[in-house]
Amino acid sequence: MFTKIRFRLELYFYYLKKNLLYLLLGLGVGVIIFYFQKPLKLFLLRINHPVQKIGIEGFYNAVNLPQKITQKISPGLTVINQNGRTSPSTLVNKLEISPDHLQYTFFLNTSLFWHDGKKFNSTDINYQIPGLTITPNGFNKITITSDKAYAPLESLLSRSLFRKNFIGLGSYIVKNIRYQDGHIQYLKLQSVSDIIIYRFYQDQSDLLNAFKIGEVDQIQISFLPPDLESGWKVNLNQNIASSESYSAIFLNTQKLDNKQLRQSLAYATPKSANNNERCLSPISPSSWAYNPNVKEYSFNPAKAREFFEKNKIDSINLTVANRDLLSVAENIKKNWEDILKIKVDIKFENQINTDNYEAILAYGSVPSDPDQYVFWHSTQTRTNLTKINNPKIDKLLEEGRLTFDPLERKRIYQEFQKVLLEELPVIFLQYPTIYTITRNP
Repeated sequence: MFTKIRFRLELYFYYLKKNLLYLLLGLGVGVIIFYFQKPLKLFLLRINHPVQKIGIEGFYNAVNLPQKITQKISPGLTVINQNGRTSPSTLVNKLEISPDHLQYTFFLNTSLFWHDGKKFNSTDINYQIPGLTITPNGFNKITITSDKAYAPLESLLSRSLFRKNFIGLGSYIVKNIRYQDGHIQYLKLQSVSDIIIYRFYQDQSDLLNAFKIGEVDQIQISFLPPDLESGWKVNLNQNIASSESYSAIFLNTQKLDNKQLRQSLAYATPKSANNNERCLSPISPSSWAYNPNVKEYSFNPAKAREFFEKNKIDSINLTVANRDLLSVAENIKKNWEDILKIKVDIKFENQINTDNYEAILAYGSVPSDPDQYVFWHSTQTRTNLTKINNPKIDKLLEEGRLTFDPLERKRIYQEFQKVLLEELPVIFLQYPTIYTITRNP
């Protein structure tokens, strides 16, 4: 018995002596993996990133790159929530606002680092916004002073913060960027877990061709390709972009200065029967300030003729600012001619002379804050496309910028929408339906 035990011990000892190096190495590797599993995981992700290749319509530069891209690279001091309200971003530990709303003190999260390794501090806040003075107070605090109270100020501070060459503070780093004729042609972003490559194209036709030849694997377009059902291996997602833009007929109120004439055109214009697509005002339905109880001007040929009888015109020029809207323009032309018996001339123009037009079919933008001052106030001669000059609208827009109580501000903008739709400088049509097409792996 004792001899057998001794033999086994000698055998184990011999085996251990012969393989000691391998056993120690295995133990060491196991300890390393256990204690450094997170860094090792990140390293493996870095050398084997999944890649998204996304096509974007339009040409952009460093100033007007879409926020859905810039926010990946770097946040601003605030973030805009889905309902349009703002809150401090991850760059801010605390925000203090003076009672008169002229001074905003941000206590910064200085534990953060820029993508180039520099520590984030108060001297990095480099917004260039007219009317604002930015003063660093120590390493972790800044004071932003406004020369007048301005309710939408916090939404302006949601713009992404950058140092030169798109060095940011977000989860994605700019690894490569290429320009052509001053516009961004190619943008490569990388995080710890994936890579996103953006390529930019002139129009949706180029975007679709790029998808077909495999240059990109995801695109967003406003129409369904006719050959989509012929064996395309894709995922299709449909979304109504009510928080981004809307289509509308903007009317020159200096040339079409009769409100009932404008209303007759509205009643003679076909609208979408889908309530989700139908646009009623320039403020998004998802906004806290939206007013659903405004005049809808639903398609009503009888009422159109009734209003038109007292305010007749012989013809009207309808200018189209986007090729995607040409078919819509043809439908409007047919209805105006059939119902009102007027001659409608359609013109497509890339660059529209906003001082010399009668009606423009175009897309309008939906700002994140309900402030609409630049679009409809009579003093804004460069951006007030319809040239509407209404004292009540002006007063409401002025009050909206100076009012900070949420309920009172909501009341102001809901009244603004009501008055705007009564004056009708624009015939609101619908929100675009966006189709996101993604290639199956």
